[in-house]
Amino acid sequence: MEARKLISEAHLIVQKFLESQGYTDALAAFLCEAAPVLEDIPKSLPTPKPLLETLTDIRMNQLHSQLGQLNMPSEIEEQDFATPGDNTMPNEVGSIYKNIHSVNIIFARTASVSVAPAWQDLEANPEMTSKTVQALISAAADRTVKFTLLDQPHGEDQPGQVFKILQPHDGVALDIDFHPHHPELMLTSAMDKSAVLTNTITGEEHQKFKDHTKFVIRAKFAMDGNAIVTGAHDKTVNIYKVEEDQNQGNGSLPTYVLDKTLNFKGAVEGMCVLPPSKNRAPTVVIGTRDDNYLHYVDLINYSIVKYNMNVNKDDWVSFTPMEISASPHNEGGYLLVSTDSPTGRQILFRTDSALQLFDYYGVPTDGFSTPRHVWDRSGKYFYVTGNDNKIYCFSVGTQQVVGTLDGHTSVVRGLFMDHARNMLVSCGFDKVVRTWVNASTVATSGSALTALHPSGSDMALDH
Repeated sequence: MEARKLISEAHLIVQKFLESQGYTDALAAFLCEAAPVLEDIPKSLPTPKPLLETLTDIRMNQLHSQLGQLNMPSEIEEQDFATPGDNTMPNEVGSIYKNIHSVNIIFARTASVSVAPAWQDLEANPEMTSKTVQALISAAADRTVKFTLLDQPHGEDQPGQVFKILQPHDGVALDIDFHPHHPELMLTSAMDKSAVLTNTITGEEHQKFKDHTKFVIRAKFAMDGNAIVTGAHDKTVNIYKVEEDQNQGNGSLPTYVLDKTLNFKGAVEGMCVLPPSKNRAPTVVIGTRDDNYLHYVDLINYSIVKYNMNVNKDDWVSFTPMEISASPHNEGGYLLVSTDSPTGRQILFRTDSALQLFDYYGVPTDGFSTPRHVWDRSGKYFYVTGNDNKIYCFSVGTQQVVGTLDGHTSVVRGLFMDHARNMLVSCGFDKVVRTWVNASTVATSGSALTALHPSGSDMALDH
């Protein structure tokens, strides 16, 4: 039956081609010789695509195939993937913080933060106006953002103790970032539809932005600090630029004004500010729901370049890019995307390209998952959360799961990689923050438990 249909379509294509080209004699001869077939074609058979359009499609497919071959991993990329990691990625429990929050923890990260000096500091140096401390900063469902000491005491507070509590929002904070040149300027975004700049020395609000109409799920400083980018579930991205007139009565801290609002098809989920590169302007990459494109936004002129995430270049939306990040070791030459696909798919793109270098599978997930991932500092491994409360470690080059970090007893909601310390920070709905280290790069106690289990192991940590 199918063969007969193809023969009928072929005859119709030839007939239409001869007609369109004005080949009268050839058409007459064809109609005469092909009359038995043409007369038997059902009137309900749809008119097939014209011959020239069909040939154009074939040529374009061949061209795409050839370009695909040309866009295979470059020699440099192949060498990078073939070079094994040195196994210095975090693989052991560092510290477990059970008493910071009594509710679900949404986000946790480390930072060098400027704070007010303690009285002990002022006794030693009365001229001191601020000091820098190494802190763990966490946001939880109680709307608080808490600062916990990491390494050194601060006044009477010891490492592991909360020394500062802020509540910059009327809703739960979802993202935290710090100004690259002003460690006292903290940026947060929240469920209350706002983004806030807080002075961590005084604890006071520096600026509040109320330009979104739904959850502000992402908030990042540009790498040079001259812009702030916020992404929300209202399908918009707002870009704020440093106000030219800095005489605002706010000391030396910059202030920002809304400069551009960009509209997208769906709620913003993934957002990544690309690291500096001589080959591109300051750029942020946006991923949203209901859209199969990644959007590269130039932060200077706001031009947008789109790259299709589908290999076959159609516009079918089968997943959402929930988390986006750039590789740390090659000027952000790779872009990692974690999806909400039921297959647990992670995609490695060449940055500024639609080329998919690798796919990674094996992480339990579903359509309701909010996977989070981070790169290790070498760029040879990455970590991603599964909906089984585990953290999976992948080798970038082999595309294999090399182990899991076990310990959380509920959803792992946040991941952060402190590259300077070579320390992974995780938090979740078990109300616990955990740090993960590597014994070869960080001094850990003799009782540290090995948590990076070989793939397939059923071993679990008992705390």
